[in-house]
This record gives sequence, C-alpha cells and structure tokens, in this order.
Amino acid sequence: MTTTGRVVVAGGCGAVGALLTAVLRAAGREVLVVDPAADPTTPGMLCADLTAPDTALAGALGDAALVVLAVPDVIAGAALPVLARLLPPHTLLVDTLSVKTPIAAALHTYRPGAPALGINPMFAPDLGLPGRPVLTVRHHDAPAADEFVTALRARGATVVETTADEHDRITAAVQVLTHAAILAFGIALDRLDVPGVAARVAAPPHTVLRALLARITGGTAEVYHDIQRTNPYADTARRALAEAVADLDAATDALPDFAALLDRAHTALGDGCPAAAELCAQLFATLPRDPGAVSSREERSRT
Repeated sequence: MTTTGRVVVAGGCGAVGALLTAVLRAAGREVLVVDPAADPTTPGMLCADLTAPDTALAGALGDAALVVLAVPDVIAGAALPVLARLLPPHTLLVDTLSVKTPIAAALHTYRPGAPALGINPMFAPDLGLPGRPVLTVRHHDAPAADEFVTALRARGATVVETTADEHDRITAAVQVLTHAAILAFGIALDRLDVPGVAARVAAPPHTVLRALLARITGGTAEVYHDIQRTNPYADTARRALAEAVADLDAATDALPDFAALLDRAHTALGDGCPAAAELCAQLFATLPRDPGAVSSREERSRT
C-alpha cells in the first residue's frame, strides 16, 4: 500500500476500528484515530464527533487520502453529508457496516463517482484477522481500493468480493438467521425452565448451542440489533426460521414426513455437507466431557 496521504479512522477506539488501524499502520500509513472516546493527549488520536466536526477534524478530513467509517450505521448515515462536503473527490471512503445496500444508495446520492469500498469482517475482532473472511463491496472502484484490499490480504484475511445486494443476502443467512436461531434457542430454553443439571448431562449439540448462546449474549446489543434491524432481508430470514419451526412441528405427526424434512434440511448444505460433518466431528472431539463442571470451576475462580 502506498504510504502517501493521511488516513482517518473514525471509531478507531472500537474493536473493528482498532483492528483496521493496526492493519493500516502495518502497511506504513499515518493513521489519525477519531473517536469521542479518544484520549487527546495520545499522539495520533483526536477526540471529536464525526457528525459535527470541529476545526481540527475538518482540517484532517480535508487532507485525508483515506477515511474509514468504523462506526454504527446511524452515525455513518448522519456523517455522510458532512463528509461529502469536506472530503476531496479523490479520497477513498471505506465503510465497515454490516448492511451494504443502504450505504451504497447514500454514496450514490452524496458522493457519486467518488472512490468507495465497503468491507465487513465476518468475525469478532478479538479472533484476529489471519485466516478470517472479510466480505468486500466495491461501491465505486479505484486503485486505492485495490491497495486497501491488498493490505487486508497481506495481514492474512480471506477476502471475498460481492455486490451490495449479494452481501446483504449472504449476511441475512449467515448472520441474521444464525443469530436469530441461537437467540430463539436461548429464549425457548428460558421458557422451559430446565433444571440446572441439564448442562452437565447435555449431548454435544446442546453444549455447542449453549456456547454459541453465551458468545452472542455476552456481546454488544447494539451490534446484534443493527444486524437484525437494518438488513433488508432480515424479515425474510426470521420468517423463514419461524416457518421452518412450524414445518418441523407438523412433520412430527408421521415418520415419512419427518424423514422428508430431514432430507430437505440436508439438501441446504449442498456440496459442503462432508466438510461440515468433518468439522462437527472435530468440534465434538474437543468438547470437555463435563462442560457443566468447567462452568462451575470458572464461576468459583471469579468469586
């Protein structure tokens, strides 16, 4: 990546912003972190509001070769008219939003023809970038976008390029549907009021679902809410989940119907079924024999 031109990472104190700041600095870029939570006494940090920039931020934006929006979609939407006024036409704008079709339309309105790239790290930043998938959308291509993608790959990311609509259809399945299914499992578990010993006698599938539930419910509500609220295919995904549960309920009346439903679910895996089965076997092999006991030890260590 070229080392010329300042980089501004808005939301750089957040997990995604910090991850991308590290990527860009490793590529030799001068990065200014802009965040309301930034420590103004720390070099390379500016405490400012992207939606109402002060003189210092306005000057930094006017001199920026690259601006990264590692902020929630509400802030990004509010900031875009301001950025359209302050950014030079050649500045590459990179968004990290979990939904791409709305920002694609807004970019067409406020910065038509200006370089813009959408990225979506499909993992929690604490897992690290090497070997992790990152979806990218070239809203409006430019050499600077190539350089940014190259920097991600240089840090070990697996970059998958899509259109904005493809991105949102993919994330509706792998994020909206997945998170909804796991949260629904947790809500149902709560309604059943299961005795606490259940965790210690659970079969591996239940244990894995509990682990996934702990991961999601231990995260930031704003992030998961944005995914469920803003994706244009989110309603369709949740409705498909509800209808699938209804189909399952109806299929329990007869074995042939249940077998047909099982085959239908199997078909959804396509050619990836053998690899998925192998991955499941590996996961189950690494599970503790008594996950409830592990939880008890962890609880005692915190007290």
